[in-house]
Amino acid sequence: MKKLYLFAVFLVIYEFTTYSANDMIMPGMIAVVNQFNAPLSYVAASLSFYMLGECAIQLWLGPLAERYGKRRMILIGNFSFLIFTILIACSMSINQFMFGRWLQGSGMAFIAMGYAVIHEKFDDKGAVRIISIMGNVSILAPLIGPLIGGVIVSYSSWRYIFILTCILGFISLCGLYKNTPESRTRVEKLELKPVLRHYWEIATSSNYMLGVACTIAAAMPLLIWLGLAPNLILHNLHLDYTHYIIYQIITIGGLSISSIAMQFLAGRWQFHQLILRGCYISLAGVIFSFVFNFSINLLSVGLFFYSLGLGLSNGSIIRIIISNKNVSQSMAASLMTFSQTLLFAIGIQLSDYITGKFNYSAFSFATCCLIAGICSLVLTRKFALRNVERQWN
Repeated sequence: MKKLYLFAVFLVIYEFTTYSANDMIMPGMIAVVNQFNAPLSYVAASLSFYMLGECAIQLWLGPLAERYGKRRMILIGNFSFLIFTILIACSMSINQFMFGRWLQGSGMAFIAMGYAVIHEKFDDKGAVRIISIMGNVSILAPLIGPLIGGVIVSYSSWRYIFILTCILGFISLCGLYKNTPESRTRVEKLELKPVLRHYWEIATSSNYMLGVACTIAAAMPLLIWLGLAPNLILHNLHLDYTHYIIYQIITIGGLSISSIAMQFLAGRWQFHQLILRGCYISLAGVIFSFVFNFSINLLSVGLFFYSLGLGLSNGSIIRIIISNKNVSQSMAASLMTFSQTLLFAIGIQLSDYITGKFNYSAFSFATCCLIAGICSLVLTRKFALRNVERQWN
């Protein structure tokens, strides 16, 4: 059991590394586009390319894990992430940089196999607690990442951000190599038809797809913030990196608090109670941000409560949709992550287009978040009521 918990620790480090690869470079993207004389739209596009790289191989990982084992997939993913990060650090043009970001994103896709291992090896309470920690430690990246990235960019080249990412990735690779458990393989030979049929069975489960839609709508305001905050704070409001870091800490701080709260609430509140209460807190937060968008201070306070609610609900939703024993958890996790990442990338680019028409104003940003919040309420309420009878085990 000790080795299993060490696996969870190093998986968290791997996940933190992949997320911080985004968050450390986001304050430095202004420096990147300036160095390569590229348009400002490349700031949000960097995040979208990263996500699309994840999408490119995500659906193949589930079947490959069923054939070759989750351990092998996790180690390959971590190693490839290291190689592609080195390529970005050596890029000499904006096109090379963006291509490297796309390749780097493919390394992030393998984390879904780690989630599948967690669901396979832990019971409900253990899985939800670890998922909550994983989800919120990965969100710790937006707290620490911009701080580190801002300091590096202020005193040196943005390339050192990716050198630091390589160091963190190497640490996680060593730990995962020693502690990732072996998992049984279910198929002797990979064939396209059975793979497509199994994905179809998962995708046609209304409860599964509704849960996936909930996680996408619920997290969309956070992804919009991560993608557009540099343009809003540094470009539109002409504030410095210090302010950018402060507003990131306020916005993402709610997730850190909810991570601690989940260690006590898991098992005490039922699944549907956690999901509904988290959703209501999130919606209240985005409404507050919309009403007080004229003040970046108040807008960030609203996003704090939004992220607090997100942390309460998301882990329970993921546990319900992945823990179905009748389907491959590897393939269910792959399909979920593929759907999330693809729609996140589309949502970020659409939001960038809309807010760009208004010079990345706080009002346009808050409007996009409010629309996502309302969609989340409709979907999440339906999902929670459908799973009222789901009990902890």
